[in-house]
Amino acid sequence: MAKYLVRCVVPYSIVENFQKALENVAESIMVFEDVDAPPSDEMDENGFPIASLFQVDMLCEDVDALKCKAHAESIASLLGLEMTASVEEVENTNWLLACHQGQPEVHIHPFVIHSSESSIVVNAGQIPLKINAATAFGSGEHPTTQGCLKLFVKLAKKHSFHNVLDMGCGSGVLSVAAKKLQQTISVMAVDIEEEAVRRTRLNTKLNKCERDYKVICSVGFQAPETHQQYDLCFANILAKPLMRLAPDMQRHIKADGYIIVSGLLDKQAQMVIQAYMTCGFVVDSKISISGWQSIVFRKL
Repeated sequence: MAKYLVRCVVPYSIVENFQKALENVAESIMVFEDVDAPPSDEMDENGFPIASLFQVDMLCEDVDALKCKAHAESIASLLGLEMTASVEEVENTNWLLACHQGQPEVHIHPFVIHSSESSIVVNAGQIPLKINAATAFGSGEHPTTQGCLKLFVKLAKKHSFHNVLDMGCGSGVLSVAAKKLQQTISVMAVDIEEEAVRRTRLNTKLNKCERDYKVICSVGFQAPETHQQYDLCFANILAKPLMRLAPDMQRHIKADGYIIVSGLLDKQAQMVIQAYMTCGFVVDSKISISGWQSIVFRKL
C-alpha cells in the first residue's frame, strides 16, 4: 500500500507545540531544520543558532492523508499560523538508504562531495569525496563547510601541509578532503561526540585514506594525543568555543601555520578575530556565504 507524506513548514517558535499536537495523528513524524531559512535568535545546547523555520513531515496511509493535512492546518491556525500543508505519495523504502541517496552532490572545485549510495561521473581534475554524513554534521551542503573548503583549496595552491588537526571533525569532510588533495599529510581528527568519531572513521575507509589518519574523542585539547605541533587546523565549530580555544591554538600551531575557522555568523566574526589576534594570529583571508563567515588565520 502506498504511503503519503504530509509536509508542513512552521516557525521555530511553535514547532514543539505543533509536533506534540500531531503525535496521535500520523504513523510517524519527522522534524528537520530548514537549512535555507535564516537563523533565529535562539541557540541550541551546543551554541549553534537554531533555524527560524522547521519542516514537519507526517508519514501516513493513503486513507489518512487528507485527515492529517486538515488536522495539521487546523493546529497551525490555533497556534496563530496560516499554513497550507502539502501531500505527496512516497514508496515504502529503506529510509537510511533514502537519506544517503537523497544527499545532494556538492561541487566545490576540485571536490565532488556525494554519498556512497549515489552514482556520479567524475570528470578530469575532479576529486570525489564519499561522505555519508547521516548522524554527523558535514555533508558539504552547509555554507560553513563550503567556506572552509574554498579557503583550503586556495591555501593548498601555495602550501604543502604535513600535520593537520581537524577540531570538531563531524563527518570528517574537511580533513578527508585535505588528505585526498595532499595525500602525504597526517591527520588528527577530534570531536566531542562518539558518533562523529565513528562516522569519520567510516568515511576515511570509504575514501581509502585511513593511513596516518587518527580519530579520537576529546573536548578540545584535553586528550594528550592532541598535544602536537600542527601546520594546519580546521575548526568548523562555534564562535564561543573558537574563542576559548585561541590560547591552546597558540600553543599547538606552528609559526607560519594556519587555522581555518567557521561556524560563526558574520556578526560574530570580529570578536573571534580579536581573540586570535590577541594570541598572535593575523587574518590571512576570509569569505562569507549566506551570512556565515569562514576565516583563515596565520600564526606569526
